[in-house]
Amino acid sequence: MTIALGSQNPVKQRALERALARLGVKAPVTAVAVPDAPRQPTSEAATEEGAAFRAWSARRQTGAGIGVGLEGGVDLASGWLTMYAAATDGERLFLGRGPSLPLPEAALAAVRSGEELGAYLRRIYGEEAAVRGAVWVFSGGAMTREEALTAAVLLALGPLLG
Repeated sequence: MTIALGSQNPVKQRALERALARLGVKAPVTAVAVPDAPRQPTSEAATEEGAAFRAWSARRQTGAGIGVGLEGGVDLASGWLTMYAAATDGERLFLGRGPSLPLPEAALAAVRSGEELGAYLRRIYGEEAAVRGAVWVFSGGAMTREEALTAAVLLALGPLLG
């Protein structure tokens, strides 16, 4: 079995690797760029669609047995940070949703004005916050972005591999 990840982001790569280790899966992973993927989804639906698009695209680009996509977004309607993972074997698509939390109004205002959430975190809280993610900043350091994405991947890959 081979697995392709629709991102070259190191945090997303580590999240997938952690999930595979927890599932006891040993398979080569190829990380590929998905240039047509959205940069900052601003709705729940767009975040879910972005994860699915990345999964399908990664599998198509590489011919891997499984394609995985991870997407984080800000649902401006509800004010919540949201993240999804998608996994496909080419016929079936499974989704997993990671932990979510409400964002402060200042962060939402930045995203509404066109700033990406990561750039906002870097500007206000520094480089470590941008790397560890909004979930780390706004959970008081209780959870990192990587851990939250790992949870989403486990929920998407578990049914596909089970």
